[in-house]
Amino acid sequence: MFDKIDTESVVDNVMNKIKYSIMSGELKAGDKLPTEVELIEQLGIGRNSVREAIKMLSALGVLEVRRGQGTYVVSEVKESFFNPLLFSLIIEPKSNADIYELRVMFDAMVLFNLIEKMTSEKFEQLNSLLDSVYQKYLEGYTEIDYYVEKDLEFHYMLMNFTENPLIIKIAEVIISLFPESMRRSISQTNGIMRSITNHRNIVKLLQQKNTGEIIQLVENTLAEWKEEWKNN
Repeated sequence: MFDKIDTESVVDNVMNKIKYSIMSGELKAGDKLPTEVELIEQLGIGRNSVREAIKMLSALGVLEVRRGQGTYVVSEVKESFFNPLLFSLIIEPKSNADIYELRVMFDAMVLFNLIEKMTSEKFEQLNSLLDSVYQKYLEGYTEIDYYVEKDLEFHYMLMNFTENPLIIKIAEVIISLFPESMRRSISQTNGIMRSITNHRNIVKLLQQKNTGEIIQLVENTLAEWKEEWKNN
């Protein structure tokens, strides 16, 4: 199905090949991808590169990994996946410092926008999500991917609460860059509970309409991740 690729930017090339296979119709919604071993042989690359590409495409909602069954194209691929800006942001080199600055700016912008737009119904939805995540934590559930998924869900919820189609469109592109930094932060010691606490603090800030603390709060929520990549 796939031709061999050069070693440079291997993960990016794998993602590109899968993308174009979907766009051309070679891979259709619900289709099963070749096995990991088959992809390694077809593409002439290493196992880690295949796994990283699949992980990134899964985070983008393009592929679905079914345990014991294999990897499939989702039944409905998001239109945003084919957005040229989105895909260029995904595959082009970027530093942790660049992503950090973008996150601070983006998260703060969304919170400033939401201060006067929050309603009791919106707060109820946020608290319901956080309560369910906290309950999982109390039950001893430690699957990192679950908490990354819920972290993303929290941010998508905030994004949609702006009710601004322009912000939502831009946010869909920007949020696509976040999963890996979220995973690294949540994987740290006490990372799960820290993530839950950070989200509770965001809700509290919105309830208090405390615009003066927005930048500091956003920086606090990213502090451990920033410290981790600066020291490595």
